[in-house]
Amino acid sequence: MKTSIKSVLLTGAVALGANALMAAQASQPSNNWVDQLYKAKLGRNSPAEEARQKAERANTAFREEATVEAAGPANPWLEQFYQAKLGRNSPMEESRLRTEGAKTAFREETIREARPANSWFEQWYKAKFGRSGPK
Repeated sequence: MKTSIKSVLLTGAVALGANALMAAQASQPSNNWVDQLYKAKLGRNSPAEEARQKAERANTAFREEATVEAAGPANPWLEQFYQAKLGRNSPMEESRLRTEGAKTAFREETIREARPANSWFEQWYKAKFGRSGPK
């Protein structure tokens, strides 16, 4: 009888310890090995981790970007004339663009697409096969 009571108490202690370990892992989802395995196997976060990140993003305050209405040139005909005749903007338009660029809070980066300097191969390929060349 003493043996069965000791075995029941030992089994209860082991079960209680296992539950405590599982609860400790559940409270720290970033260190959870299941999330790491899911990310390594499928290349994205587990649904539980995605839900946690979504809730975190919903509770985070972001600074709203101010939308500035870009006022165009006062005389578009004059701007077109300057552009056609001199190949650049008029001095008024250049100063307007310069002041507008100084007022903006964020720098706008332009993404340049890598294109070959000579496109004769692309033109030949399109003429021969009727579609764009291999990329």
